[in-house]
Amino acid sequence: MDKFSHLLIMSALACTLGLCFSSCSSDDEEPTGTVDEAKYKDKSYGQAAIDACAEVSNQFTLANQAIGTARLSAEQEQYLRQVLTGLVSNVIVPTYTDLANDVEDLEKTLSGLNTSTITQAQIDQACADFKKARQHWERSEAFLMGAASDFSVDPTIDSWPLDRTELLNYFKGGMTAKIEDESSILGFHALEFILFRNGQNRKVAELQKNDTYVNFTSVSGADELKYAQQVCRLLKERCFQLQVAWDGGQDAQRLALVQSAGLDYVTENGLSYGDNLISAGQANSKSTFPTLQAAVAQVLSNTEGSCVAIANEVGTAKIANPFSAGDIAYVESPYSYNSITDFQDNIRSCRNVWMGSIDGSAAKDSFHSFFASISNGSATNSAVENAFNTAIEKIGAMPAPFVKYCSVVWGKSFDDPNNWQSSTAE
Repeated sequence: MDKFSHLLIMSALACTLGLCFSSCSSDDEEPTGTVDEAKYKDKSYGQAAIDACAEVSNQFTLANQAIGTARLSAEQEQYLRQVLTGLVSNVIVPTYTDLANDVEDLEKTLSGLNTSTITQAQIDQACADFKKARQHWERSEAFLMGAASDFSVDPTIDSWPLDRTELLNYFKGGMTAKIEDESSILGFHALEFILFRNGQNRKVAELQKNDTYVNFTSVSGADELKYAQQVCRLLKERCFQLQVAWDGGQDAQRLALVQSAGLDYVTENGLSYGDNLISAGQANSKSTFPTLQAAVAQVLSNTEGSCVAIANEVGTAKIANPFSAGDIAYVESPYSYNSITDFQDNIRSCRNVWMGSIDGSAAKDSFHSFFASISNGSATNSAVENAFNTAIEKIGAMPAPFVKYCSVVWGKSFDDPNNWQSSTAE
């Protein structure tokens, strides 16, 4: 038995061992009142989801260890290089392209909206555009390595909790502050606050007068729409930046916009991020990865920007901070009730990396297919895939909306200004 097969077997063996709150909902979260109220007091659902995320991290770590410590043949190295090529071509670039497309659609929907002519159909379309874009962003978080991290894209477009105090001050100050410098009131969650309330799309009548959200009653819907348009423009620039950085600027118009915005889009050595990953460890390569195994480790199990990193974040932060530690303000996507869907899509991003596709099927050039080609590799595939499928299931089993679940468990109201601040803001 070769060393690689032995490691695969060892990997397989290792895997066998009623409160006031305000937010909004996704199609996958049940509306308030449809869940047995007793479930909201049952902590076992949240703990099961946290444990399942930990198992995802464990199995991806074991899979990476099997590759990293094995004496790979030339054929196996070539296979893994094809896996990285397929990951870029079939998962990373398509995901970022879909994200950029959807945010561009959202900006077009929001553009020119004003309280005199706005219709419910326009609001509903903006909400639909938002949810599509949100899905693609959450399904990109298993590969935050590279451009998203190097250029601080993640904190710029996905910081949370939304700083409601800072946002209120921004409106009260006449919206004169340079919004680009205020990441705590930018990005998806800023748009979410404007577009959704109490699990529903905002209504025309609400935006044609002053807000009714606690402490925001002096803020007009007209100013909120103007703010949303500014935020979406910046969001679009950053999403274009991600696409351009990974595909090498194949879309000339988007490349030109990124350049005109003064945004970086290549590695420190001048490579696209796609080429940087694919050429890892090659002779005379300018890749920032010294070896093929280093690139694989970054994808699968590094502490930042990998499958393990996002699985850990979902379990130990996104779920645990509000659910286990009572940091109620830390609930992600509280205004659209999209929390549970977000968490599941984060795990689906790990699935997509492993399967080499964006639809859950196993691509020819994928980690799944690589392990399937190795003696006893099916055990690793089973362990990894059971882990992410179970995590998606357990997360979905939590009582929805997640913000109500945490509110009931801790006896705290998400809307209470006393609970607006989080000690663990991203």
